Amino acid sequence: MAMLRYPTAAVLLALVVTGCSTGADPSPSDGDDPGTIDGRTFLSSDLTQDGEPRPLVAGTQVRLAFADGQVTVNAGCNTIGGTYRVEDGQLLFEGGSMTEMGCDPALHDQDEWVGEFLGSDPELGLNGADLTLSAGGVVMTLVDREVADPDRPLTGTTWTVTSLITGDAVSTVPDGAVATLEFADDGTVLVHTGCNSGSGRFEVSGSTLRFVDVAVTEMACDGPGGELEAIVLPMLGAGEIEFAIEAGALTLMAGDGGLGLTSG
Repeated sequence: MAMLRYPTAAVLLALVVTGCSTGADPSPSDGDDPGTIDGRTFLSSDLTQDGEPRPLVAGTQVRLAFADGQVTVNAGCNTIGGTYRVEDGQLLFEGGSMTEMGCDPALHDQDEWVGEFLGSDPELGLNGADLTLSAGGVVMTLVDREVADPDRPLTGTTWTVTSLITGDAVSTVPDGAVATLEFADDGTVLVHTGCNSGSGRFEVSGSTLRFVDVAVTEMACDGPGGELEAIVLPMLGAGEIEFAIEAGALTLMAGDGGLGLTSG
């Protein structure tokens, strides 16, 4: 089972930033107020340089998450953190840290390029769900994540377990094993644990849910299916479980253990 551990140490990332000072003003300060970027996440939808397309590494996009004067940036590999404010129609970004995930050279170069672009005080345009950043002939267009990739509903979606969470460590599921949950509007849930199948009920209260009276078949399981079932079954009986949905990802947490699931 491949283990991926979230880095606990951060390394300072030097970025080119001009005209920055302390403090944060998360909303545009000139002209009619078009809204605010604070508390929102944006995903890149288009990128040009000198009027020509500037493709990102295949399968990646730029993600900017703004919250309380802080911004988290991801362009496909490492995560960059820093502070920001909007002043005179410009996004003023001060980079502070970057995770230390290993990246192939193309992704590493893309991380550096995105950091430098954000550090160049790009002009900011916000029109509803559309955010535009432009500097040095580069125009990056982004769309509010809730519009570009809305949260899936808990019910009516087949959720497949894709990761196993223990404290600050995340591991992939055993190769060849598949576990799913299907929540229905009538409060019932269909379960496949990786080996056995069954059903039960679920109750939701705010951001917590509880599985009730779940019964599954009792087929003996070896190998990857049995390994996955040994993790999934205790979660179903864990009592109150914290859950969160972002786009097509569902996270279930009970204490320091949990499951990551994706829709589809």
